[in-house]
Amino acid sequence: MAYFIHKQVVPGNNFIWVLKMHDEDTIDSFETLEKAQIYAGQLFVNDETQRVYKVVIKNEDGTFLDVS
Repeated sequence: MAYFIHKQVVPGNNFIWVLKMHDEDTIDSFETLEKAQIYAGQLFVNDETQRVYKVVIKNEDGTFLDVS
């Protein structure tokens, strides 16, 4: 199972989440939940906008499920 980092498009708005913020951005995926959570925490701490980053898994139908 792969864990992905969803990025909040507009800080403070929980309606739109993306895997990449722009073309040069990377899709962050991890093999373990722990590594994904650590990285999401690092992104949050280093983001001056206080944008939220969350760990998700991708369902077979292409939708995502929040893990943390």
